Amino acid sequence: MKIKSILKLGTLALLTAALPACSFLDTDPQIIPDDGYYNSEQKLIYGLAGVYGVLNSEALYGNYYSLQIANADDLCYFNNYNNSESRPDRYNHSAGTAAIYDTWSKLYEGIKNANRYIEAVEKTEIDPEKLSVDIGLYIAEARFLRAYYHFLLAQAWGDVPLRVKATTSPNPNDVQMAATPQEQVLKWCADEIEATIPDLYEPIDNTPSRVSQTVAQGILARVYLFMAGESVKQIDGLDKKEMYRRAAYWANEVIASHKHDLNESYEEIFINMIRDQYDTQFHESMWEAEFLGDRTSATDWTNGRIGDLIGLRSQSRTTNYSEWACNYSYGYYNGSYTLWQLYWENDRTADETASATVIDKRLTWNLPGYNYRGMNNQKISYKNKAGETVTRYLQQTQSMFKTPWVYNNNFAMPDIEGLDQTIEDAFDPADLVYDPTVMCAVRNAGKWRRETVYEKQMSAKSLYTTINFPILRYADVLLMYAEAINEYAEAPDDQAKEAIREIRKRAGVKTNESLLGDYRSFRDLVRNERGRELAFEGLRKWDLIRWGTFVEKMHNAGTNQPTENKYRNVSYTNYASANYANVTARHIYLPIPTKELAVNHALRQNPLW
Repeated sequence: MKIKSILKLGTLALLTAALPACSFLDTDPQIIPDDGYYNSEQKLIYGLAGVYGVLNSEALYGNYYSLQIANADDLCYFNNYNNSESRPDRYNHSAGTAAIYDTWSKLYEGIKNANRYIEAVEKTEIDPEKLSVDIGLYIAEARFLRAYYHFLLAQAWGDVPLRVKATTSPNPNDVQMAATPQEQVLKWCADEIEATIPDLYEPIDNTPSRVSQTVAQGILARVYLFMAGESVKQIDGLDKKEMYRRAAYWANEVIASHKHDLNESYEEIFINMIRDQYDTQFHESMWEAEFLGDRTSATDWTNGRIGDLIGLRSQSRTTNYSEWACNYSYGYYNGSYTLWQLYWENDRTADETASATVIDKRLTWNLPGYNYRGMNNQKISYKNKAGETVTRYLQQTQSMFKTPWVYNNNFAMPDIEGLDQTIEDAFDPADLVYDPTVMCAVRNAGKWRRETVYEKQMSAKSLYTTINFPILRYADVLLMYAEAINEYAEAPDDQAKEAIREIRKRAGVKTNESLLGDYRSFRDLVRNERGRELAFEGLRKWDLIRWGTFVEKMHNAGTNQPTENKYRNVSYTNYASANYANVTARHIYLPIPTKELAVNHALRQNPLW
């Protein structure tokens, strides 16, 4: 079961009798109480929940930021080819697009909550003897989150207002605030996060819902890597080499703590998120956005659509949900052909490439050869084992059985579940031809599949899920260290090389040692490995931007489409190509929302928008 008592902070009865009982991350108060309220530990926790609560909103990690804004990259595309609306994941958005404004305003809501909480708690006169931890822990967490929200804003929008004091909306002097240059916001974020580390919770027993010291160190490495990137201007007195050095230093602090390790099973990392439970053995998932309900009742509320919008397509006409093998999912995101090639072709050893039988375990989990669309009355013509051309029906119930991707008689799975053999001219499973590459350019992003063997069985068509979304994983920390030390020293060290070997070993693929020998080949390997390991986790877009390759890589993904029908569906691949073609240099930053410009007249729209 999920650990809802996040930290050992004494009693976790969060609210007074006038407020409903709920767990820490179920609480998302709209008003953060001010001076005089924080006279007990329960109330300190309640106020802090309002600062954390932004993470668990639909505007942030529940949907808009994690999927629409951050997840549309060269390895993942929005696949609903009947959709023509203005969307960030189609790169046809504008300053008036709702998802852009909702994400912006939600991040600033988190900052507002943090500022009010920090100022109120700093003034409280609560007796330290009544607390199970030093009050500085609460302040440090709120300061960290305030800095993290600013980082997300500066990363996505560039120059943004830096708000470090509580504001009162009716006061026009509080509302009117010009943007601070991106590089200055990022520098403030780095300094602020570093300052919080000594006061944050040191043990990791109850992560990943609350921020610990190692989480802050890992995020600090991410901030410095972005600051060192091509899109951020030079900061006076802090050159790019120094920022790479600092990124390597903070990543190494996590590594040297020996508190985290790679889970022996790649898929188990995400199965844990689907099952709504924590990994208490490896602690690879260091920080997650947590979703605790499914909206099946008013008391079981959540804002997460992970697994529903991104997952294996599962849409049955039957209402007998208890028989489904996979809960309802639109499956709106596919892995690109570029991602397939990263797994199937790039950086493989010669013997693996020649045999094509050793498959990266991350491929089989992230881009499985099936979903749950069903094959009702599908007819295929093919040559059977006797060499005869035959026409046969495939009959399979939607959502009850794994449905392989198929082209003619080539199936992406070695067997087919649930075929109805009673219909006339039924397909003979003995004629099946297994080919793991079938429809490789149009497969659903399966990292968070809603298969009922993992997720609890739903009793209705619930579009909101309990599936968590990872914000920081230890594998990312290892890859950040490898990249940063290579950029700083212009060559990988032994620890960086071993990090790559260990990540690839878990994936079941060998490491071509010749790629570990020099700066350039190692840099390319690390960049590819980040794509293979962290696909669909909302990091790739920002990687491409900081590497200075965003527009080029997006266009390449659009033109890099297979021509053989065995590998594609033209409706999907043409739609993906059109979306990729929309990308221009202006998409390196999001537009300042029109509604924000109408209120804050000191702001100016981003260039090219």
